[in-house]
Amino acid sequence: MEPDMNQLLIADQALNVIFILLICLINRALLIIQVKKPKFYQSVKLMMIISLAIGDIILALFPLVVLAKFLFEDDKTFMTCRLFTYAITYTLYLIHFVYGLGLVVLAAEVFLRNRIRSIHNNYKTISAVGASSVPWLLGLIIILPLCMSKVNYESHCTNSQSLEFMFGVSVFLPVLLSIVISIVLNCVHVPTLQQGQIISTEQQPLIVSQQTVNQQENIIQYPPQGYAPGNTHYNSLNSNPYPQNAVPYPYPANQQVMNQSSTVNLNQEDNTIRETPMHQRAEGKLLIISIIFGFMVVPIALITIRAAHIDWDDSMKKTVVTQFVFWLMVARSCITPLIMISFSNL
Repeated sequence: MEPDMNQLLIADQALNVIFILLICLINRALLIIQVKKPKFYQSVKLMMIISLAIGDIILALFPLVVLAKFLFEDDKTFMTCRLFTYAITYTLYLIHFVYGLGLVVLAAEVFLRNRIRSIHNNYKTISAVGASSVPWLLGLIIILPLCMSKVNYESHCTNSQSLEFMFGVSVFLPVLLSIVISIVLNCVHVPTLQQGQIISTEQQPLIVSQQTVNQQENIIQYPPQGYAPGNTHYNSLNSNPYPQNAVPYPYPANQQVMNQSSTVNLNQEDNTIRETPMHQRAEGKLLIISIIFGFMVVPIALITIRAAHIDWDDSMKKTVVTQFVFWLMVARSCITPLIMISFSNL
């Protein structure tokens, strides 16, 4: 049984209200998590995440609220050509352009994280705010003139600009950039832990001298056993005061030692050191976000561009498909922020 127009209208009304609430709640939670972190305003990553969350909240409170009023009210005269153009431009073009470039900025932050941390504190806030503003500034400079300059507000609100050009710049290009750059970052291995590097802990430093450690033979206590002040049998000239593979105290099995760029697990069963670099985990999470972003916003661009050339059996099928890809696009503002919550901790 095919749905009728009344059923589709009810579905649109329900989905509209649900997504307005979900987008606001999820992105509000994302914002609260970021601003509670110390000196968040000095972090490019956190400021970019905050900027993207604000963009999604604007999507819920402006275009979706306008759509809700259009769906629930019988009087449609409030929907002027300018209001319709502003809502469509933000929903279909600007937010995707900003989000895609925002993912590119986050990828650049992961790659340049160590250099960014070396910036003087006086300039960290400026660099964080500036980097998080770049996608919005480019969107205002590129997307708004591109999508609004050829709108005829006097004649049926028509836009003579090419759909292929508008979606190509605002959707396809940012999606492609975010995915490609994330893949490249996953293929580039930034050195994080070198042989002999000291890993900071809250107790004593652990010196990693080799990838395979025999806890019985290769861990040497210093000072050597039998040494005591005044012991004439101990000759300091013939002993290396700091053996290369010495540790002050052997750590318990399966203890996890953290530093800024990696996690090291000491496993007593196979006596090996396993390293999980933080930057690799961040790059993997960023790639997932980029793929989901592309999967959820590209369909509406393709359908909108090809709608006039698709042989629809009836108008109802066209309506169902276009509504599905539209709400799929809107759902992106709920799903990617949830993943951003875990990404922000890396």
